[in-house]
Formats: sequence, structure tokens, C-alpha cells
Amino acid sequence: MAKMNTNGNAYTIIYASVMVIIVAFLLAFVASALKSKQDANVALDTKKQILSSLNIRDLADAEAEAKYNEVITSGELNSATLTANVDGEEKLVVAVKGAGLWGPLWGWISIDKDGETVYGTFFNHESETAGLGARIKEQWFQDGFKGKKIYQDGKVVLGVYKQGKAPAGLSTDSYVDAVTGATLTSNGVNDMIQKCLTDNQSAIETFKN
Repeated sequence: MAKMNTNGNAYTIIYASVMVIIVAFLLAFVASALKSKQDANVALDTKKQILSSLNIRDLADAEAEAKYNEVITSGELNSATLTANVDGEEKLVVAVKGAGLWGPLWGWISIDKDGETVYGTFFNHESETAGLGARIKEQWFQDGFKGKKIYQDGKVVLGVYKQGKAPAGLSTDSYVDAVTGATLTSNGVNDMIQKCLTDNQSAIETFKN
């Protein structure tokens, strides 16, 4: 049997093809083996974000898992709404999703039992500009929503506006100032909040009553 020429093109192509197949198999195997761990990490991160919207922050992983199981009384991680009990008080958590300047925005808004007052929020993003739009995930911005009113004349008005640009007649109790230099991201948060709260208005009313 003739020996293959290791300096020829055929050998190079065959060798490269075999290596690609082996590497692809190994990557697929590793990805499959780690999937359950990755899914668990994603679920835990989501639970921490939901807890943050309930003003429960900075917990270690095991503490966060236990606290989530303690305070969440109904709803799944992918639910539009969840209910919680924090220090003996019922809260409704509404998932919000939208679009920013460069990519998706998401978060949760927790609401007091009156169905009208924000208890806490958490917002996150995929790729907003560092130091500008990315600041929506900072606690100082999220804390600005505490105690804000969701409705005015039966309509969802909770929002984010540049100073002096809020709609005429809108109470300062119903909006927060936009992030300086991040108009499009702030507009995205505003639109996300108003759409998702409007879409879940019946669930909010049911919780209230």
C-alpha cells in the first residue's frame, strides 16, 4: 500500500477535517455536560434580580436561593407576574421587557398591595453604553422609583423623563429623571415600563382586590 504524502494537499485537507470533527465533538460534549450548571446559574441570577426588585440585595448564592423560596409565594421565573410576601406584606412583581439603544432591556417592578405604589425595581441591559445607559442597572437609579405612583386617572403614567420634559400635568410622584446623556436608553426604560404595566393591568387589579 502506497504511503500517503504528508506534504500533499490531500493529507492537509483530511487532517484538518478530522481535527475539526474532533474539536466540534469535544465542544458539544462539554457544552452538554455543563448545561445543567449553566441553567442553574442563570436561574439563580434571575432570582437575585427579582429579590433586588423587592429591595433584598447583596446576598450570597445560598442565601439568595433560600430567601427567594421564602418570600416568593406564587409564579415561576418566566411568569409575567409573581407574588411575594416581604415582612408580612404582600407584593406583586411584574416582569418588564423592552429595547434600549444597543440591545434588550429587562427587569422587574414590585408593587404594594394598594396596586398603585412602586415598592422597588430592578433593571438590567445587554449592551448599553458604559457610564451612560448602562447606569440603569445601578441602585441609585432603581431606588428613584420607590414610592412612585403608577396611575393617573386610571392610566399607567409611571415613567422616565428628562428634566422639564415630563408631560404637562403629570405629578412628580409618577416619574423619575432620565439618566444624563442616555436619552434613548431612558426612553426605552420609559416605554418598557408603560407597556408592560399596561399589559398586566388586569393582574395588578386582581392582586389589589
